[in-house]
Amino acid sequence: MKVPYFDLARSHQKFFDQAQSAFDRILKSGAYILGPALKDLEAEFAAYIGTKYALGVGSGTDALTFSLKALDIKKGDEVIVPSFTFTSTALAVIHAGAIPVFADVDEETFNLDPRSVTQALSRKTRAMIPVHLFGQCANMTALMTIAKQKKLKVVEDACQAHGALWNKTMAGAFGHAGCFSFYPTKNLGGVGDGGMVTTSDEKIMRRVIQYRNLGKGIDDPFVHDEIGWTSRLDSIQAAFLSIKLKFLDELNRERRAVAEMYHKKLARTPLCLPHEARDAYHVYHLYVVRVPDGKRDALKEHLAKEGIPTMVHYATPVHAQPIIKKNKLRKIKLPVTEKLRGEVLTLPLFPGMTEPEIDAVAASVKRFFGD
Repeated sequence: MKVPYFDLARSHQKFFDQAQSAFDRILKSGAYILGPALKDLEAEFAAYIGTKYALGVGSGTDALTFSLKALDIKKGDEVIVPSFTFTSTALAVIHAGAIPVFADVDEETFNLDPRSVTQALSRKTRAMIPVHLFGQCANMTALMTIAKQKKLKVVEDACQAHGALWNKTMAGAFGHAGCFSFYPTKNLGGVGDGGMVTTSDEKIMRRVIQYRNLGKGIDDPFVHDEIGWTSRLDSIQAAFLSIKLKFLDELNRERRAVAEMYHKKLARTPLCLPHEARDAYHVYHLYVVRVPDGKRDALKEHLAKEGIPTMVHYATPVHAQPIIKKNKLRKIKLPVTEKLRGEVLTLPLFPGMTEPEIDAVAASVKRFFGD
C-alpha cells in the first residue's frame, strides 16, 4: 500500500468552498496588499495566541529577523539558538547582524536544553530563540527564568507549533515576540509563503509594521525612517488563513489522533517514539522517531521500497551547515545534537491520514525489524 508523506487536499477539503468564496471576494475587492483581510486575520490570530498584536509578514524567517531588529539586537550581540532546527533560525540572527551561538537540545523533546543555554551564556549574550520543534513547546518555564535572571530578550520560533501549549499558555505568547510561518505544510499553512509576529509590546509592533513595508512611517507613509523590506502578507493568504484558523484546533486534534495510533502500533518496535513533556500540548507538526544502532538510513530505504516516503529532520544540523561553518563562531559541545542527526526519521503524518495508512507504515517498520 502506497502512503503519501503529506496530503494537503484532505485537510483543505473541509473548507474548500469557503476558501473559494473568499478568493473571489478578494479578487473583486482590489484590496490585495495590507487590506481588510489582513487586519481581520491579525486581530483573530492575536486573540487566538493571547497577545495584543499580530503582524503579518512575508515568511517565518522575516518574522524572526524583524523581531530581533525590533529588539535592538545588533552587530556583536550573541543570540543563543539550538543547532537541531531548521537553518532559518540562525539565518535570522545573521540577517540582524548578530552572532548565533549554538546550544544543545533535550534528548527526549528535541527542544532547547536550559542547561546547555546556561553553558552558552557570555557577557555578549543579549537574546535567545527557543524553537518549539516538531509541534511541541520548549521548556518555557526554565528558559524564561534564565532570561529574566540574565536580562535576555526572548524571541520564540513557533514556526512549527501553531496551537501548541506550555502549561496552558500558547506558543508565541511567552517571549518578547513570537514568530510563525504559514508555509503550506505547517499546522496553519497557507497557499504560499507567509509569516506572523505576535507581541504585546507596542514598540515591537510599530517597528515590525515599518520593517515589513519598506520602512515607511506609520503616521506619514511618505517618510521612511527605518531601513525596511517588502515583506507583506497578502490578502489572498490572509483570507485563506482566517478560514483555516477556525479549523486549527480540530486539525491539531486529528494530528494528535494519528500520533496516538502510531504510539500504539509502534510501541513494541525498537524505535524511540516522540515524547510529550508533562506540561506540553504537542500538536505534531512532524512525527519524528529515533532509529537505534545505525539503522536509520536502512529503514528509510526499506520504507521507500514499500511505497512509504519519509524525511530526515535534520541530518545536517545548523552548526554543520556550510554557510555557518564559514563564520568563526564560539563553539559549545552539542553531544545530543550530534547523536540525533544520525538517528531521527520523520514518518508520514497529516490531518485526515487513515488508520489503514498508519497500519501500512507500522507493518512495514515491523517487517524491517523482523517482527
